[in-house]
Formats: sequence, C-alpha cells, structure tokens
Amino acid sequence: MISVYQHFLSFVLLFALSTSLPAENKKDYIPKLDEFPPPNTGTYIAGELVMVDPINRRGGLRLDGGGCGGLYHVGPIHQFVMLPYGMIWYHGAPAELRDIPIGTHLHGYLYLPSVGEEETIPPPRPYGSATSELRYVPKYNYAISLEDDFSFYQRRGQMWEIVSIDIPRWTIDEALGVVTPGDATQRGKLHVVSTGQAAKDGISGKYTFEIDQSTRVWKRRKPVELQDIAPKQIVQLNLTWTPGWRDREYCISDIWINEESREISNELQRRRHIRYQRYHWLAGWVDQVEHEDFGGGIVTITLFGGMDPSLYEEFKAKKEKDFDIAVAEKTLRTWWHNNDKKSGQVIEWKEIENPPPGSSGHQLRLKFTELLKGYRPGRIIRVRCDGWPNQRLSAEE
Repeated sequence: MISVYQHFLSFVLLFALSTSLPAENKKDYIPKLDEFPPPNTGTYIAGELVMVDPINRRGGLRLDGGGCGGLYHVGPIHQFVMLPYGMIWYHGAPAELRDIPIGTHLHGYLYLPSVGEEETIPPPRPYGSATSELRYVPKYNYAISLEDDFSFYQRRGQMWEIVSIDIPRWTIDEALGVVTPGDATQRGKLHVVSTGQAAKDGISGKYTFEIDQSTRVWKRRKPVELQDIAPKQIVQLNLTWTPGWRDREYCISDIWINEESREISNELQRRRHIRYQRYHWLAGWVDQVEHEDFGGGIVTITLFGGMDPSLYEEFKAKKEKDFDIAVAEKTLRTWWHNNDKKSGQVIEWKEIENPPPGSSGHQLRLKFTELLKGYRPGRIIRVRCDGWPNQRLSAEE
C-alpha cells in the first residue's frame, strides 16, 4: 500500500526540512512570495491543535509545556497560517487541515511572516493583564509543514517499543459505554522506548505516556481492547492533552499495535487526500509568463510538493492533453474554478532534482491562446488534468 517511491519522496522532503543549519540561518529566514525556501530552514514547534480555520488554512496550537506555569496557564494560543506550499500529513499520508481532529498533537516547522504579511495573523492577546506572558508566544507562525505524531515519527524512521503497561482492567464494553464504566478519568501508564532512527526533534528514548478509557487501540482493521497492548510490540501512536501537559505529559489518543493497522490508516487517509485533490485540483504557482500576440502566451508553473506521488504520475501520463489552470489565492481558494480557468497545452515538462521544501520538482510550460489576468509570476494557481472533476465548489471554498 505504501510504495517505495512514496518512501523515497518522503525521505527527500525530510532531509530538506530537518538537517541542521547554524541557528541564525534557521531561525531568521523570511520566506519570499515568489520563491521556495532553502533547504534546512524552519523552526520546530509542537503543540495540540485547539482551533482551526480549514478554509483559510489557519489554526492555533496549545504549545508543548516545558515545566513553565506561565506558558501553560496564561500564555496565549499560538496562531499559525499555512504557507501556500505548506505541507500537511496525517496518519502518514498527505492531508488538509480539515482532516485533523481538534485535540491532535502536531509537529511543525515554521518561519517568520513574509514581508507585507506581518499583520495577517492578529497579534496575540494576553489573558487579563498578564502582558508579560506574551513572551511565551513564538514569533514564527508561517508553517511549511504540520504533521501528527504518527506521521512525524514514522516518516523519520522512528517507532516505539512497548516496555510495560500499567492499566486497570477496563473492557472495551466499558470504554464504549455498553456497560456502566468505572472512573473514566482513571489513568494508566504505558512505558515505551524509541526504536529505529531517532527523530532529530520531538521525543526519543525512554518515555511514559498516559492511557485511559478514551484511548483507541487499533489492530488490523478494527479497534481492540487495551488488554491487547503487550510488551515488545512495535507501535505508532498519536498524543493528546492530559492534566500534566505543562510538564510535557501526554495521553495517548490512538495506538496502532501492528503493521497492518498502520497501513490501513495510512491508506484510508491517502484515499481521502486523493479525493480532495481531484475536486480542488493540484496547487502550484506561476514562475514566468512569456506574452505572445493576440492575448496568448506561454506560462511556466511549478506544482507544490507534499501530494501523493500517484497524482503527479497521473498528471505526467496525461500531459499530451490540455490542462486547465485556475487562478487561486494564497489560501489556495479559487473563484468557481470550473469557469474561471483557461486550457493550455503542455509543451515542456521538467523534473528538478532535489527540489526545495514546498516544491514537487515538477515544472511545466503551457501554451495558451488566451491568458487570464491572474497568470502572473508569484501568483497561486490550481491545475486540472484530463479526467478530473470540473465542477463548481461551494461558495466558501
């Protein structure tokens, strides 16, 4: 289900995102509106997703605690916005913000705002008169990537091995409310150690997570009981809030205890992602416009990265037929893209080796008999290949 090609592309993206640079280069880079960021940039930030605007690709994180009461109790929510080429993963597959449930713990790499975009995210407000607590809010709020724990660790080659488990004798009937449960807030402990290649950021080594009756345990194609968790199992997991959040304590929301369960979760999210992209079309931007007589011209575009490889492969297989290009906003929203578009003939397809973060490496030159006003360098576009739906989306999209 998860192809070797897909793993290779993930490795390339991870190498570009994660390799360390001097701190001043990593932290101070400001993305430009018409170029992808250089490799090895972006500041690591993690927290629980507590608010989301999926249409405008924005949200807010309750930042991971570090033993600081001020950060946890009175520090404002850290608001973020996805860059147009920002990439999202959920359950190890590409995703949209709308796919990620509130309460999911996320890992991200973020930048300072672009020039002219400093006020896109409103300045944080302190709780009450605690203006000094604004120091806890990072100034990095433009995300190049966001991913849940499952994706973050699996794509970097890190898994978890169960060392031991301490749980009350809950049953699945109690957890599902079929019979009267005991104390739903009663918590157990899951002791783990990381295995495989340790992630550069995040958690590694020995750790203890909490579990309770809300924890979902996945084996093969179905949920099972907490008693199915056993020492020596190699697992992946997703985390969420627990009362000890301030001190970097986490509760496990989901745990996948065998490879089949992980592959199924990955495949289901991959299918959801492909469905979304087919209706909304692949995003990219305009690199160059060569104007010709009578309103026509040649437009060079680059498709954004982070999509399932099968989508790029399908585009390339259909490059002999015209592609539709619709103009979009920085949020990737379009204006009734079934009508507000033009069709162009692909005259060149170039694949860039080792593309920078946010880029797919697929650059196309298309010839149009008529250009739209929005076909300008740096502008965002959506691209449809032959056979994809060409239907009007709802007004808010």
